[in-house]
Amino acid sequence: MAGEPEVLYAQRIHFTATPTATLVNLEDGTVEAPATELDGISECSVATAVDSVDANYFGSDGFKRNLATLRGLTLNVSGHRIKGNAAQDLMETHMLSGQVGYLHVIKDEDATAGQRGVRYAVRVMSFDSGGPSSDVDKLTCSLTGQGAPVKV
Repeated sequence: MAGEPEVLYAQRIHFTATPTATLVNLEDGTVEAPATELDGISECSVATAVDSVDANYFGSDGFKRNLATLRGLTLNVSGHRIKGNAAQDLMETHMLSGQVGYLHVIKDEDATAGQRGVRYAVRVMSFDSGGPSSDVDKLTCSLTGQGAPVKV
């Protein structure tokens, strides 16, 4: 029997200013502790790419080779712009300031530590909201990884 395809489902997606910030779900958010959960997000994709460099090769065949070097992460988040969502507002602030933020993709919040999901250190490269005047405010964000992902 062939393997079954994996469903790419995230229970919750959070954005925080620090890696160790307490994650606050939308239904738990208050004025004292605003929600870190991104509201209205329908898509979150992660692309990994490997870069390479040429390596000198002095063999008899005369061909040069290349070596794999650093891996790069590109993340795209899209959905609806929700005015007043603290996490979306924080993403916009980070894009304008160039600061590094943290995207937490939680697949199972009831799992043990290290199995709940993944945290990405990211720089927000674009934060676009808008659309036709008769439609809802759409949100599209492009993020670039700033180091290796961490299991949470």
